[in-house]
Amino acid sequence: MGLGMGMGFLLAGLLLLVFPPPGPSREEIIDRARAYGMVFREEVVPFPLGGEGAGTEKEGGPQAPPGPEPAVERSEVLVTIPQGATLEEIAALLEEKGVVDGALFEAEARRSGATGRLRAGSHYLPRGDVAGILERLTK
Repeated sequence: MGLGMGMGFLLAGLLLLVFPPPGPSREEIIDRARAYGMVFREEVVPFPLGGEGAGTEKEGGPQAPPGPEPAVERSEVLVTIPQGATLEEIAALLEEKGVVDGALFEAEARRSGATGRLRAGSHYLPRGDVAGILERLTK
């Protein structure tokens, strides 16, 4: 009886080596990662360090995360970027029009490697959405 069970385990082990069970699909991996709170890099919104209220919390525990911005601030603004404008000039123009903070735009454009791909012309740009602005200016 012991020899039969041993041969059965050996045969089962060999079959698992030759025909391994399939791994999880890409969708299953993404679902499991989301269950652990993981996100894609594109879904992360960078916040500038420091500024108003940095490091201050009200008594009674941590503050709740800010809710969605009002619809007025999410509107789009028509911006005309002149031919041959530098990254610094574009950032200053966007800040002047109230679209986005110029320093934040410059930093994100450099980080993403979009500095040489920004297109001139008239563009409707979303207020406060650096990733969306870069996407529209590099299409």
